[in-house]
Amino acid sequence: MGLDGGTYITRSDVLRGQSWELATADNSRSTRGGDASASAAKDRNSVDPRSVRSTKWSTCSLSNQPLQVPIVADYLGSLYNREAVLEFLLSRGGAFVDDMAQHRYLNQQRASKFGYEHLKSTRDIFTVHLTDLQDTQAAGLPTATDAEAPERFVCPVTHLHSTRYPFVAISGCGHVFSDRAIKQMPDLSCATCGVSFTESQLIPVNGTAEQIEDLKAALPSRKHKSKRGSKRKRNSLNADPP
Repeated sequence: MGLDGGTYITRSDVLRGQSWELATADNSRSTRGGDASASAAKDRNSVDPRSVRSTKWSTCSLSNQPLQVPIVADYLGSLYNREAVLEFLLSRGGAFVDDMAQHRYLNQQRASKFGYEHLKSTRDIFTVHLTDLQDTQAAGLPTATDAEAPERFVCPVTHLHSTRYPFVAISGCGHVFSDRAIKQMPDLSCATCGVSFTESQLIPVNGTAEQIEDLKAALPSRKHKSKRGSKRKRNSLNADPP
């Protein structure tokens, strides 16, 4: 899977597109500097959607490292290692945690074509609680098997695998379920912790392009509500005691 420049296809290469038409449409290059050739395009075409989805569910969107607790999501449904987001936010403000932090920050921006502009503070992410497949196996719970793709996360209610079925996160409490499980919560209460939620708090995780566009359109109003909530909280804390 090498490119003409002697590099390898990275997570960003896989997620940027699988067709040669897409690659030439944006003058695509490897995220490490190699020109994309016809042979590279062939490699991209050979990557099936399940592999792409598996990559999204197993690696941090920023650092490309394996997902490790604590894991967070943004309001577009992407998953990150919390430490990677904190470093990104510090770098964005000009505070680099080590000598390589600036290099990592610039590479992240270049590879994503500044696709992380919505990450401006910790208010733009929330901690997610994912159910590890190994935990369910240790507990002797049945799960749907799939020998073709490595699985890591499952729904705690239906035990469906995250790489094969649509999943959503409840932003209020952070618990993650399959769509099918959410439909089994007609009272809009989290099946794990019992916290009530609204439809607007259901964030599709690694959703479709259409879902991501809808989430992007909702970001301004979501941030406005967040600021209003923070202001009310400050006013409450500053109020004179009775």
